[in-house]
Amino acid sequence: MARGGARAHTNIDRVVVPLRPEGLTIREDGGLFAELGTPLFCVDGNNLLWRAAHGNPAPFTADDGRDLTPLFRFITLLRRALGSYGVFAECIVCFDGADAWSGRLDVDATYKANRSYENADLSFMGWLPEIRAALDLIGVENIEVADSEADDVIATLTTLAAGRHVRILSTDRDYYQLVSPTTTVVGPRTGIVDEARIVANYGVTASQWCDLRALAGDPSDGIGGIPGIGMSRAAAMLAGGKSIDDLRNDPLVAAHWDDVDRWRDLIRVRRDVPLPVEPTGVATRRLPSPSALCAALGLVGSSSGRASRYL
Repeated sequence: MARGGARAHTNIDRVVVPLRPEGLTIREDGGLFAELGTPLFCVDGNNLLWRAAHGNPAPFTADDGRDLTPLFRFITLLRRALGSYGVFAECIVCFDGADAWSGRLDVDATYKANRSYENADLSFMGWLPEIRAALDLIGVENIEVADSEADDVIATLTTLAAGRHVRILSTDRDYYQLVSPTTTVVGPRTGIVDEARIVANYGVTASQWCDLRALAGDPSDGIGGIPGIGMSRAAAMLAGGKSIDDLRNDPLVAAHWDDVDRWRDLIRVRRDVPLPVEPTGVATRRLPSPSALCAALGLVGSSSGRASRYL
């Protein structure tokens, strides 16, 4: 049985070496902004790749006819996000490992059992070697820990970056538990999500996020929640800064205590994943165009102008 998500269902056994790095122009930036301290910009790579591969208006093809859309759009979206939210930041992209779900499956064998990949088109995951080669080429640190989800890697990076401002690029709301005075989550539709936004939208603080989802459930991760308790009722039960530990005498919670306690543990991110690299505090250089990167990887001619409509 696979113990990971889409990555675990994709056989990737190759390494991509860039062919034409001399064709890239990478700008050094910083100036006065460098004196303000370098923020950390963490990217949920699997989340970004999924967005890159779906909903694109038109495909972008390689010279040999292969669909480059996942790779091209990944770089395009990353470049756009850094321009909007991560200017002069240190960028680190994090990917799920092939056995990313292992630890949580050991706690609950039904974790994410609602997700089926057997008949799904996961061809976009096959571009991971090229994506990671492109990131290496332009100096963007990228991490994949075999038995860890990107959530846990990013949580660990955030902990290591204590004292620095951190922004997390993802549409996954599990990251809301990491929001603090120095950490925010950004997404294409939500914009910047800070402490005030979480309280205003959900009626709880970031530190209560895992308790909220344990009570109300999280269908995307197969967290059932207590029947009859939705997000609004869960928020009301947690009013005044309560946690589920304060609700153990509530008849409904008591009847489902073992499940709720386990679900909260599943939702909580790990902050102590052993990492191959740590944040350096050095700002990432401005990214070149996606078409230049595709050319450097030998996928399109260096003079190709087909990419302009995507930028």
